[in-house]
Amino acid sequence: MRRVSDLLRTPAGRRLTLVAGPWDAREVGSVVLVDEMRELTTAAPGALAILSRHAMRSCDVLDALRLAGRGGLAGIVLPGPSGTTPEMVELARRERVALLAGASDHSLSDTVLGLSAAVRADPGLLLRRTREAIDGIGAMEGAGEEDILRAASASVGVAYVVAGLAGPGANATVIRVGGRPDGYVCWEGEDPAAAIVAQVVATTLGRVRAAAREAEAARERALLALLGAKDTRIAARRARHEGVPVDGWHVAVFLRDPGGDAPPGAADPVLREARGIAAALPGALGLGGTAELSAPPLVTRWQDGVLVLLTADERTTIDLPPAQRSSALWPSVVGAGGSAAGGTGAGLGTCQAGPDGLRRTAAQARAAAARAAAGEVVRFDRLGVHALLAELSGSESALVAARDMLAPLERLGALSAHALPTLKAYLDSWGSRTRAAELLSLHPNAVAHRIRRIAEALDADLSDPQTRFALQLACHVVLDYDCLPGTTTTISSS
Repeated sequence: MRRVSDLLRTPAGRRLTLVAGPWDAREVGSVVLVDEMRELTTAAPGALAILSRHAMRSCDVLDALRLAGRGGLAGIVLPGPSGTTPEMVELARRERVALLAGASDHSLSDTVLGLSAAVRADPGLLLRRTREAIDGIGAMEGAGEEDILRAASASVGVAYVVAGLAGPGANATVIRVGGRPDGYVCWEGEDPAAAIVAQVVATTLGRVRAAAREAEAARERALLALLGAKDTRIAARRARHEGVPVDGWHVAVFLRDPGGDAPPGAADPVLREARGIAAALPGALGLGGTAELSAPPLVTRWQDGVLVLLTADERTTIDLPPAQRSSALWPSVVGAGGSAAGGTGAGLGTCQAGPDGLRRTAAQARAAAARAAAGEVVRFDRLGVHALLAELSGSESALVAARDMLAPLERLGALSAHALPTLKAYLDSWGSRTRAAELLSLHPNAVAHRIRRIAEALDADLSDPQTRFALQLACHVVLDYDCLPGTTTTISSS
């Protein structure tokens, strides 16, 4: 460990002059610049304090020596040459504080930097600082990233920050999660202890992130199990155990992905962008900030898109101004599809309570998204009379039942590709062959021929009101699911 006598032999220390007091009474642990005398009272024991001229205007040398002695400082450096008095010499000896004077032609910053480098280069101090910092980080089991960075920075005396990319020539250590780079720990300066501790910080942050992502993945799996469960009570119990806030008030946002699921190992732009803006969604929807949520937003792949679940302790209302129903609300998300068609549609469920309410708002959001054009946000509670069809279109059980009902149409050979649009147009036209022919750009006789073959294939009496109603619903459910978002026109309708 270096003492004042050792520092006086370094290049930066040769510009200093010992005026009074012992030069080896205390070990020097740090070098600080004091611009106000109150900073002298907060300096760490063993510090060598370099006083600025501004600091000396509010306190004389005797007062500075008393404060330094009371704090256990190793010494103080006065700005420029200084004389001595018997009282000064006696007080410095009694307080065991080295009193030094600086050179008038040397800047305070150069003196601080030079002496700090000399102190940090001491092997004994380097080991002690490194050990104390590592021990402190090890004692922070379960702490978050910000707390770990703050503690490490305070213990070493440098400012650690986390960055996605490290600039060329920057001091940086990679953070790895599962063996893959996941950001960098960066700092400034040439402190060897900072470089060693940065490795420990990066390793610790990698473990913290891995644990957080595993917990998040477990919550997502539990949420998906709840959404698809037949027994809600059992699935809700598992979800609670994994930290899913199933008992609050829920609002779901569903982003329909025009590209579908990303291939294994490939980037998932819609999921990545949704996670990136999830924290801003509550404010955009008029739900308040994330601080008002009972848990962080849950974001997961679900069916043909991405589900974002927001949960609060109390019932809340959604305030989505008309100007925000387009891509202006979430430009980075509704444009995340990246296709030539441009972006994805978003649906917004209503506020619902409890496990069943969670399932309901998720289904509503997906149903609303099915009716959203690319770059559009659709609220379920604004669908009006179309809400029932939207619910059915977003229901897997309704889709299966509808497809089973219409499956015989696949046996009509060349007509099978046009049977479903023809039946829908006919039923939507209240059985009018003329009106259906106009919609399909066909001759009424051609429509009559098709309908006769369709009725035979389905073994259905189209004069029966209940049969017509059931088939009309089935046509809408299947075509709404298989068509482009926001339209009821199939890809092949004639």
